[in-house]
Amino acid sequence: MATTITTSTSWFSRLGSSVKNVFFGFLLITISVIVLFWNEGRAVKTDQSLKEGASLVVSINAETKDVSNDGKLVHFTGLARTPSVLTDIDFGVGGSALKLARVVEVYQWQEDSDSKTVEKLGGGTDTTTTYTYKKDWSNDIVDSSNFQEAEVHQNPTSKRYEDKEWIAQNVNVGAYTLSEDLIKNISGYQLFTVTEDMLNTLPYATQQELELTNNVIYSQTKDISDPQIGNTRIRYEIITPQALSVISKQTGDTLTPFVTKNGRTISMIQLGNHTAEDMFAGAVATNKTMTWLLRGLGILLMYIGFTMILGVLPIVGSVVPFIGRMIGAGTSLVSFGLTIIVGSITIAMAWLVYRPLVSILLLGLGALGVMFLSKVGKKSSPKR
Repeated sequence: MATTITTSTSWFSRLGSSVKNVFFGFLLITISVIVLFWNEGRAVKTDQSLKEGASLVVSINAETKDVSNDGKLVHFTGLARTPSVLTDIDFGVGGSALKLARVVEVYQWQEDSDSKTVEKLGGGTDTTTTYTYKKDWSNDIVDSSNFQEAEVHQNPTSKRYEDKEWIAQNVNVGAYTLSEDLIKNISGYQLFTVTEDMLNTLPYATQQELELTNNVIYSQTKDISDPQIGNTRIRYEIITPQALSVISKQTGDTLTPFVTKNGRTISMIQLGNHTAEDMFAGAVATNKTMTWLLRGLGILLMYIGFTMILGVLPIVGSVVPFIGRMIGAGTSLVSFGLTIIVGSITIAMAWLVYRPLVSILLLGLGALGVMFLSKVGKKSSPKR
């Protein structure tokens, strides 16, 4: 069932809101400049540290510890072993593992909204919003207090059981003991098979509240095909003892992060047998991906900021809707051009500090942005 609400906003209210948005626009631009500048420095320093590490790393046999490698960045592969048995005592679920995770989902209301805004002569608007509701499982508690129909669609405010992760102790690969911090960095969880025998270790009253189906534990759910709001389901994920590849600093009987000349640290661990070259290549690729993601975020924030600053102009012209839409299209182009200019200059300035030669190319891109805006301005200027 859907609920439709129509709200009207006057021209003066829209103008007042747009003026307030100017401040937030400048704030977003400031944040974007900081993000872009910091990201370039982060990317360069990380790349430098990885190149340094790749040139220094020594591949060794994990089964024997050579004291001559003390203080060096070492790489080894081998089978992880641990006496640890990780168990969730709440449900009796567990086994031999490097990591075990409990993932808890709650059946809740989800609200979706779809809005359509129509401009009126005089600058006001009518906004029609349709709210729809559905039930679904969610790992996060959905706050229903702000729902349009909050009294009818109420979600629980907390989980009966929280998500939890267990980390194995005394993990060894050959002659090397892995620190808890290294184990925490292992990724690659797999679904854990839960058995009835595990649940049978629980008190009888607790067993009666649970139902195991397809490796998922349902708690206080009378009919799993028709769950009710607030019902809970739990699944487990595991990383079992297996082959690991490690790059870290050999420090006596332990492994510690290796500190490079620029102060960055290197400490890697992956499932499976991987060469040092492959691990460093993967780290370089990850650094490049992160760099472009943060660049995209910074550019997006900057574009939104310029759009908010210039947003007052189309509202001023929206007294006649057609004119307002034309001005809006123009401000979008100007915002795009300004983003290219300021974004490119910001990145170029960062690279002047970290990589001077490449910054020249970026400054050239900024110059192209200026030329683009200049042409747009000439085309939009009235001919005499």
